[in-house]
Parts: sequence; C-alpha cells; structure tokens
Amino acid sequence: MTKLEFEELQLKFNASGMTLKSFLKKEGVAYSTYNYWSRKIKEESRSLPIAPIELRETSHDAPSEPMLSGVGLPGVTIAFPNGVRAHFGSGSEGVLMDVLTKSMSHVLPQ
Repeated sequence: MTKLEFEELQLKFNASGMTLKSFLKKEGVAYSTYNYWSRKIKEESRSLPIAPIELRETSHDAPSEPMLSGVGLPGVTIAFPNGVRAHFGSGSEGVLMDVLTKSMSHVLPQ
C-alpha cells in the first residue's frame, strides 16, 4: 500500500458509515496494515518542524532590507533562521497570505 492508497482508503472509510473492523474486512485490508499507515501519517505530521520566522515591513531607510540600486524595496520580507529571505513587494499581500496559509496548513485549525 502507498501513502496515496491509504489516504484514499481513509476517505472511503469516512464516507462508509461502517465500523473500522467491518470496513477493513470488506476491503480486504489487514488491521495491522491500516494501523501501520495510520501511525506513519501521524508521525509525519508531527515531525514537521516549525521554525521561528521573522516578518517585517521593509522601508526605504532600512539598509539590511532588500535593495535595488541603493533604494529600499517596499513590502514584506520573511527572514528564516537559516538566513534565507523571501521578499514580497507592495501589492503582493494576497500572494504572501496564500504562501503562509499553505505552508502552515498542517498546524492551523481547519
């Protein structure tokens, strides 16, 4: 069984209205296999690191922020602990929110 097959099995089970034992018997899936994949998926979601990041609005007089020909770029820069910086210029707030929402979907409540 693959991760995708397990996820499809989960969706099918959730829609079935059956008990897990009955559903697995009907599908021909051993409980040990189901339990293995269930634990594996939970461990993967728990093992995703949440790194502290710094969000800061950039201004024209902040020399450490992104520069273009000596002129500060307005917008938002995300500074990651490993030194990588992602800059989103003014007007790209929607893109920034999409990126943050997708990257944090594993920890944000649904």
